[in-house]
Amino acid sequence: MPTWILTVTSRTGAKVNTITGAPSDSIAVYDKTDLDRRIALAKTDPRDLIVTVEPLD
Repeated sequence: MPTWILTVTSRTGAKVNTITGAPSDSIAVYDKTDLDRRIALAKTDPRDLIVTVEPLD
């Protein structure tokens, strides 16, 4: 069962969702290691991403 929903949104309006071309996308994350890896990648992404993590309780 997922523990978090990770949402990223491009501040510049660049395409983030590869299917729809939308500037934001969300994914279910199941463990802390994966969450930390995805956040670290988003911080270095050239699309200038806003990262939101929503816990699922």
